[in-house]
Amino acid sequence: MADKTYPWKIAWITGASGAICGEVARRLADAGVQVAATARHSERLDALAASSPNIKSFPADVQDIDGLKACAAQVTAELGPIDLALLGAGIYVPFDIRNIDAGGFGETMALNVDGVLNGVGAVLPAMLERGEGHLAIMGSLFGYAGWPGNGGYGASKAAVINLAESLKLELWGTGVDLTLINPGFVDTPLNASYDPEKKLFVISKERCARKILAKLPKRPYEIAFPPQVEIFLKTVRNLPRAVSFPLVRWFIKATGA
Repeated sequence: MADKTYPWKIAWITGASGAICGEVARRLADAGVQVAATARHSERLDALAASSPNIKSFPADVQDIDGLKACAAQVTAELGPIDLALLGAGIYVPFDIRNIDAGGFGETMALNVDGVLNGVGAVLPAMLERGEGHLAIMGSLFGYAGWPGNGGYGASKAAVINLAESLKLELWGTGVDLTLINPGFVDTPLNASYDPEKKLFVISKERCARKILAKLPKRPYEIAFPPQVEIFLKTVRNLPRAVSFPLVRWFIKATGA
């Protein structure tokens, strides 16, 4: 049984072998939440499951919709109805305009967008039938505005943000809540290939998990951080392009980002 720290009994987390979702899984488990950890089978997933009796491994590929539906059904059969589904599988592939990697772009979209949509499709029907549940989708602040070297990842997260907005409108009155989680740069292996000098206000995975779990129980539409990056990118998004493009170029030159 979960203690009073969090309102969920059963949490299903995709991308659980990743740094952020793995940290969230451990913190939920420490608070007594039963965590179903899903990712492709790996030593990291096994290690996560071995770290707590409240974490159980349910290997699956988020790009396999039928397999993911079967996985969600197995979680429900073994642990109980899924109260919280945190859909966090993702990838970052560098984007070089002088050497466009169409394969990397496609892989990014497939995992970051299709993987989220497949997760929604696997868990949402049961939540709607029960009239309760909580979807949490991992986006990124860099889905709000274009950024050099970020063409594939940013495009995928822009799609996730639009998907979340659409879902939120349609879920109104159903008893199912949706939270979009939009971090800035987090110090994880996911974006290790990104130039360290260009990571704005980078935070640790531990701090990221703390920020997510501090707000997620209140079921807000969006959890976004750090505030400096959130304010800048959302402001840029809403400015005329004749202003926003020079502003971004100035900001990059001024900060070395």
